[in-house]
Amino acid sequence: MDVFINASDNYRLDRVVECLEKIFEDMGGLHNIIKPGMRVAIKPNLLMAKKPDDAATTHPSVVQAVIRLVQRAGGIATVVESPGGPYNIPLLKMVYSKTGIEEVADITGAELNFDLRVEKIENPEAVYLKTLKVLKPLHDADLIINLAKLKTHGFMVYSGAVKNMFGAIPGLEKTEYHLRMNESEQFANCLIDIYLALKPKINIIDSIMAMEGDGPSAGIPKHIGVILASADAFACDYAALKLIGVDYRKVPVMKAAEERGLFDKDQVNILGVDIESVKPDSFDVPALKHAKSRLALGRFMKKFFRPQPLILKDKCINCGRCMEVCPPKAALRGADKKVFIDYNRCISCFCCHEFCPEKAIRIKKNALRRFLEYKRLS
Repeated sequence: MDVFINASDNYRLDRVVECLEKIFEDMGGLHNIIKPGMRVAIKPNLLMAKKPDDAATTHPSVVQAVIRLVQRAGGIATVVESPGGPYNIPLLKMVYSKTGIEEVADITGAELNFDLRVEKIENPEAVYLKTLKVLKPLHDADLIINLAKLKTHGFMVYSGAVKNMFGAIPGLEKTEYHLRMNESEQFANCLIDIYLALKPKINIIDSIMAMEGDGPSAGIPKHIGVILASADAFACDYAALKLIGVDYRKVPVMKAAEERGLFDKDQVNILGVDIESVKPDSFDVPALKHAKSRLALGRFMKKFFRPQPLILKDKCINCGRCMEVCPPKAALRGADKKVFIDYNRCISCFCCHEFCPEKAIRIKKNALRRFLEYKRLS
């Protein structure tokens, strides 16, 4: 499976368009994929209402460039996404506006999706999700272009092309999946099932500015200066992981995909810009540090051994966003009106960390884990 990489030093629109034109040309030409009149759903990563410079969402210049090229091929472009939180029109409007996508729609004439309907579909290739509800505009599209962002992830190590399709699940129904499949291996297979249910035709990863550190929302922007694309999301993610120097076997989604026979690294051809020439000197992936010690403990001990979210009291504004997105309802408001976490309920999915608008939640190791890792490293 081919993966195409091309360079763009920044988000200047003409440079991004030129970068993507070369990628699509190498893929055989967009006109051979998109026919006039096709309904093309463009699925960016619009995790939450973040400014483009925060590097938490797909940059609007990449979205605009893709829309322009789709329209040039005769396609009818619609931006479709379900951000974290309730799936409703006020939240969609706020996210489209803050992330710069509303302005892109005004410039290009592309449609922003406000159709809140869902479609229940069969998913025969699934391991867990044999049936699932997805956004109807994605289901009804003639073709999906998956526009991901390269980021770290506190729970799943890395967020890229496969993970981006989690946004096909409407609103707070995502929390149900976190609750039902709260181990990383289970959730990885859940993400794969969702990807297989929709099978985007083109998968693109915006890696001009990636996010390292406490991703996917509270990390630090990291310049890499490339865009990756492939017809296969697993191959695209594999190339992105090579780019940032992460062993794909440390990423639950990639490990599960390999075990399911959906991915074979020996079948991946990385074409275009040489990865070694654009590879960053370092890339901080905190979740790899959390996973260093894998002790053969029972389920009871494992609960106390895994990392947990910690509310930073000096940053928390008690907005209640964590309470809204927490699958097991472990984020609660006390008698003093301040938010706290009930660790007896916490499943360490880190949704609270992912969606906190103030970066007021960090991921901590408990004392036992820190002690054992210290002794092992010593």
